[in-house]
Amino acid sequence: MGAEVNETGEVTVEGEFVGKLDGFRFRADKGAGGAEEKTIKTAALQALAPQFHLRADRFYNAPDTEIDFTEQGGLLWGKEAVGKLVVGADALKPQVVAFVDEEAGADVVQKVERRLQHFIDRKIATLFESMLNIQRDESLSGLARGFGFRLVEGFGILPRGEIADEVKALDQDARGALRKHGIRFGQFTVFMPILLKPAPTRLRLVLWSLSNGLDEFPEAPPPGLVTVPSNDSTAKGYHTMSGYRAAGERAIRIDMLERLADMLRSEDSRGGFEAKPDMLSITGMTLEQFAALMQGLGYKAERGEREKVKPVDKALAEAPADAVATAEEATPDTAADIVEAIADDGEAPIAADPAPEAEVPAEIPVTAETETAPGETPEVATPEIEVYYTFTWAVRANRARPERPAGGGRDKPAKS
Repeated sequence: MGAEVNETGEVTVEGEFVGKLDGFRFRADKGAGGAEEKTIKTAALQALAPQFHLRADRFYNAPDTEIDFTEQGGLLWGKEAVGKLVVGADALKPQVVAFVDEEAGADVVQKVERRLQHFIDRKIATLFESMLNIQRDESLSGLARGFGFRLVEGFGILPRGEIADEVKALDQDARGALRKHGIRFGQFTVFMPILLKPAPTRLRLVLWSLSNGLDEFPEAPPPGLVTVPSNDSTAKGYHTMSGYRAAGERAIRIDMLERLADMLRSEDSRGGFEAKPDMLSITGMTLEQFAALMQGLGYKAERGEREKVKPVDKALAEAPADAVATAEEATPDTAADIVEAIADDGEAPIAADPAPEAEVPAEIPVTAETETAPGETPEVATPEIEVYYTFTWAVRANRARPERPAGGGRDKPAKS
């Protein structure tokens, strides 16, 4: 009884379709069989014996571009499932399990597993090269070396609140040595910006999910988004591994959060301040969304309404001398202390529901004069109203004021 396998993996016995070869596993056709079922299956497996070896050789010599991993840890050859990742002794060294039928033989299993292991090892070495170089740097010693290994264990991202004491223990020379590897000591996160790209983020989430024994792996956020919805049902640490920090109903990308932190340091967080256009620009948020984000970061957002001032009127009303005097009276250290307090607080507090958005009346043109007929009452133009928020640091009763740096000066923003 003759059996054949075509280029698409379809198996036929004497011209009758009996199943298909999916990767290195035979999927029998449910309609095949009958009285001669056993005979047909035996003939099919006999036909597949040499096909398994031919496929294994072709797979072993296939380029890495033909192989990929899924966000659930599966391993694909083209569109065919050929294996999966399993946890290893080291989180950065996962093992593989090949999907190969027993009838294919031990040689085929070993060849497929070796090829899959080569693929994932090279993928990790390539996407995490900058991070793995920290372990290979023999010039790092003492606390700097220990911190570097700590960062590698965190897949290149560590919330500063979780390692505040370790960061404070590093002197400037140690920080400088670590910065040479691309490490940024941010106000909220210590991280490697290069590892926030989509490819390493996708792999980091798979490796992190494996090492934490998750049954279902969370997917990476869509590339290019500054903020994403904050889902409380996800496993603890998911937002960090995704490259985001949860703040109320939204999570913001950690590199954009650091840029926002630099802006906040120049504001009077105790006296109150309003959002600047640049703050809204880098977050890509409306004023109401930004207010909810700030609440998630530990600020109080007080909503108000006022008559909108035209740019020309505002310029005429400004008094440069008074502005300078006001700036000199501001307390210079409060904003720095606030940002440091938030950074050392670990996970951001969950904010209360933001105030509902107010409908802003459509703009009504205002003319210098309104013509009226004799005896009629002149129409008065309705002033344009704008919504604004005043942000102040919501001091927690159970938290002491952050310790100020020696000399009473203002702690400058950490340089990346």
